[in-house]
Formats: sequence, structure tokens, C-alpha cells
Amino acid sequence: MAMKEQDEGLVQSVSDQAAEWFIRLRDRDLTTADRRKFVRWLKQAPSHISEFMRLCQLYVGVKRAKVPTLLPEEVESNVIPLLQRGIVPLEEPAVPRMFASRKIQFAAAACCLALIGLIVNIALASNTIETRVSEWRKVQLADGSRVSVGPNTLLKVDFSEGVRRVHLQHGEVLFEVAKDAARPFIVNAGNAVARAVGTRFAVDRRDDGVSVTVQEGKVAVVRGDQAVALERVVDMRVAIALEKDERLEIPVNAPTAIPLHKEKVDSASALAWANGQLVLQQETVAEAVREFNRRNRLQLVIEDPTVAGLHLCCIFDAGDPETFANMIVAAGEDVQLVRDGDRLRIVQRSAGAAEAPPEN
Repeated sequence: MAMKEQDEGLVQSVSDQAAEWFIRLRDRDLTTADRRKFVRWLKQAPSHISEFMRLCQLYVGVKRAKVPTLLPEEVESNVIPLLQRGIVPLEEPAVPRMFASRKIQFAAAACCLALIGLIVNIALASNTIETRVSEWRKVQLADGSRVSVGPNTLLKVDFSEGVRRVHLQHGEVLFEVAKDAARPFIVNAGNAVARAVGTRFAVDRRDDGVSVTVQEGKVAVVRGDQAVALERVVDMRVAIALEKDERLEIPVNAPTAIPLHKEKVDSASALAWANGQLVLQQETVAEAVREFNRRNRLQLVIEDPTVAGLHLCCIFDAGDPETFANMIVAAGEDVQLVRDGDRLRIVQRSAGAAEAPPEN
């Protein structure tokens, strides 16, 4: 019974969200940012798309008009590939012909089709996935591939009949590439370009360079200025082949004359961030703090150099830097936490700073 009530509450919540978007989309002054938010909301779950389309049909029913049903091939080419799969088509509500008016039919049909067209146009223009600080997202792309996007990340998707391209502007993404031998999957991260057909790998683009880590399958990687070597047939005279548990790092402005070397890694631990975790093994506290700070609004500051060199071996919630900071204090001597806005400082207790207030 409790589960049933919970499900009903979820449906009601989605229905409320769909109704709000339905009203907002009729406003011609809706900003581009809001339109992109709408597309992101649609892509979160098939139920969002179904509920929104149900409202469109309901609106037509209220206006006592019938909307022509799109043919399967029209739906396939215009809507479904841009959104989620597995949507159950909803039946068109029956409308008594005695109440039907030709003017009302045309008006309601035009309104509903305009909304459907708006969805398609927004989706066509919205090939961008963006996350803010402290935000993780999982998205299924039009080809069936899945991406796990870390915080503070921006990527653009550009799929065509012959190739699937992703441009990573900044941040970290774990790709689970759907197999399609006829369309290679190419990720351009500026300083490095990676190509795969069907595999699982991550690309991390930071200010100081790009790293590519493979968890399953094989990936070919080249420097950014050698991208042509991956276009049709991979030129292995230029590319570096990465396999499971291998990583390649390409620093910014690295001279071409200096050869690149791949390294062995524990990919499951290295890519645990995709599931919201940080696995620390040999990292120092200072290195771990950098990983927390790049993903969270709350910034950790180590003011005691002896603490910065400590090692903590454990699994942490990547979105909870405060718990990590408390463990540092517990492991160190004569140190304490001091909260300063969005900063959490670890200072020597002898400095006389007040302790951070306990959590409620």
C-alpha cells in the first residue's frame, strides 16, 4: 500500500511539472535557457514525454477537436530519435461529432501541433548537455549510447549518418558507446581526440590537459592537431591504442616531439566519480581536496602543510566534502574546521580559530 501511494505521488508530481511546462511554453517570450531546461526535463524520463503529450491531447479534447495522428514514419523521423525510447503511444480521446466545430478543430489542432513543433525545434537545436557545480547527470543519446556527466561539464553532440561526434568543452564524461560499426564514435576534447565503435571509456578535460581512461573495449587516441588520423580508417602510425584499465594523459601545449605514454590504472576506482564516489588509495589529502573542489560548491582549504601530505584510504561520497574534511580532522593532530561561507578551512587548533558549528 505504501509503495502504491508513493507511485501515485510520483505520477502527480510529473503531472504537475508537465502542466507547468505546458503553460510556460505558450509564452512567446520564453528564454532560450528555459527552452533548454524544458528539453532536459523531457529527456529525464519517458514518463515526462508521455505526460506532456497527454496534456496536448487533453487540451485538444477540451477544445472539442480532433488532431490528426502522426504516421509511424513521421514520428520516427521527427521526434523519437531526439528523445527517449520506449514511449507508449496514448490513445486519442473520443470527441462527440455533434459538438465539433470546423473553426475549433483548426484552432486546437494548430495550437497542439505548434507545441509539438516547438518540442521538435528545441530538441533539434538542443544538442548541448551541461551540468553545474555539484550536479551529476546520466543521459541516453539518440543512438542509444549513455553518458554519465560529472559536475561543471559542457559537451555538444553532433550525430550524422556517417559519424557520431561529441565535442567536450570542459569537464568529465563517461561514455558507454552503443555498437555501430558503420558510425564511429569520436570525442574531441581539444587537446586530444578519441575514437571508439562500442566501448566504455571516460574523457576528462581540465585546464592543464586531457586524460582518456578505458574501462571496456578499445579506444584510439591522437593529439588534437592529428584528428584527421581518426576520420575514416584509423592511422595506427599516429594513434595510440588504449585497452581496458589503461589511461593516456596529454598535457596542454605538450610538444609533438615528446612521445606520449599510456599507463595502467584501476579503471573501476578511477571512474567511480560517475556513480558519485571518490575512491582514494595512494592519493594525498591535497590531491583528494583538488578532486572534491572541482566538483563541489563547498571548497576545502588546507592551511596546515603537514595535513596536506597525509594519506587517507577510503571510499567517499564525491558530493560530500564536509564528511571528508571531518575525517581529515579526526586523523590529524591539533587541527580543526572553520567554516567561512562556501569555504571549509582546516587550520591548526593552536591558531585560536573557533570550531565550526555542529550540523543540525
